[in-house]
This record gives sequence, C-alpha cells and structure tokens, in this order.
Amino acid sequence: MKKVLFVIAMEKEAKDIAKKLELNEIKNDKHNNYNSKIYRKDNISLLITGIGKQQTAINLTQYLENNKENIPDTIINIGYVGSTNTKIGAWVSVDKIYNYEWNIPGEQRYSIDGFKDNNGIIKVIKNKQVKVLPCYSAESFVTSTDIKDDVIFDMELHSIYLVCQMYNIKELISLKKVSDNLSLEDYYNNIDMKKVMELESCLELLDNFVK
Repeated sequence: MKKVLFVIAMEKEAKDIAKKLELNEIKNDKHNNYNSKIYRKDNISLLITGIGKQQTAINLTQYLENNKENIPDTIINIGYVGSTNTKIGAWVSVDKIYNYEWNIPGEQRYSIDGFKDNNGIIKVIKNKQVKVLPCYSAESFVTSTDIKDDVIFDMELHSIYLVCQMYNIKELISLKKVSDNLSLEDYYNNIDMKKVMELESCLELLDNFVK
C-alpha cells in the first residue's frame, strides 16, 4: 500500500479533507516539534505547513527528515489559487510549476536550472471537469501580472516541487481551486461561499490515488 501525504497551507483548507478521510491529529509527538500540524490514519498523512514558499519548504523538509520511516510515495497538494482567466470555483490540475519571482536578467525566466523536465514526478488528473494549467508560486497575493496566458498563482507549490526532487518523491499531484481572478476583494467576498471554497470534493477526483 503506497504512502500518501497531503500538503496543505492553511487549516481552513485542510480541516474538511482531514475529517472526510477520518485522519487524527498527531499531538505531543516527537516528530511534530515545529510550527505545523500533522494528521494521520494508516497510510495517509496530512501536513499543514503554513502560508508561503519559505514556511512550506522548511516545514515539509522537517517533516520528511523527522519521518524517514514514513517517506511518502505520493505528495498531494490542495489549496486555493488565483487565476488570470479560469472561472471562480473551478478545479485545476497543475502540469507545470514555476517560481514567479525568478526573473533575473540573463537567466531563464521563472525556472531554476538543475530540475529538468520534472523527472516525470508531476501527475495530472485527467477529468473533463478539471482544467490543466501551469502554476506560478509567488511570495505574495498576485493581483496583476504581465502573463497573458491562462495560468494560476499560489504561494507554496514551487517549494513543494523542489523538496519532492530532493527526496526523490515518486509522484506530485496538485489540485487547486480558483478562489479569485487576481482580486483580493473577490477572494474575501468568496470566503463564505461554500460552493466556491469547499475543497473536500478533491477526494472524488483523487479516487485512484488515495487508497
């Protein structure tokens, strides 16, 4: 039975997924000695990292270092994103991952050398209800961009991707739900809209990956 780790930034994004999977919070555990929360049942674990690329990189790395007997085969990232063009409330499966701040003159924009072709670890959910788009991870909430294509923006996924490369994780799946179209006002207006902000329906889309 493969080991699955959900990596989610915020508790409000994670709580209904943890409840649906009947995961239990691991409290007062020697492995949980940093600023994050861990939930687990059998082969499925869930890590709440906190928001942003730095917190995500630190807390996911510490989790993997402190749980070497439980290194996951698959990491699944779930969360809210902004999008240039995709409608609010839609699910997106990520096929390419970029660092939005990596923009140095003379260097390749949005990427870091050394991680070529993602080594096949990024897995796309094939479902007619799910759009497939690239994701750009930013240091802050993106409200404007010069990118004209249909893309999404988050604040964690690029760090997750790099850590997966470091630890030779076999699969990385990222399912994101569009909460706004690059509008902080829209995001806060949608917080109380259950149909838009619910995330536990991701489990129906992940049926073949979470067993």
